[in-house]
Amino acid sequence: MNYSHYEAKIVESLGVALVGWPLPSHVCNPGSLGSNDINTLMKALDRGVCKWIKLTPEEVTAWKIDNQHHAANGEQVYGPLWKQRARNAASHGGSNNNDDNDE
Repeated sequence: MNYSHYEAKIVESLGVALVGWPLPSHVCNPGSLGSNDINTLMKALDRGVCKWIKLTPEEVTAWKIDNQHHAANGEQVYGPLWKQRARNAASHGGSNNNDDNDE
């Protein structure tokens, strides 16, 4: 699952959300949690306090608007930015900086 881009890739794209997350942090990979947090999460899941829900199209729209407002206020909603791939100019038909025309 794409935990670092949960809002964009899961909620906004697929229209499903994990509600009732019992921890103060945002939804994250359970593998990164300590044993106390895992126990808290397991209890919430077992009790049905934390569960997946299918959002209506109206709820998805409202969720997107809310996320955009939070992002506009400087909150990190959509996770870290994707890293740009380094381009190898020679393999993409670009110049390889061997200018033989300088003579």
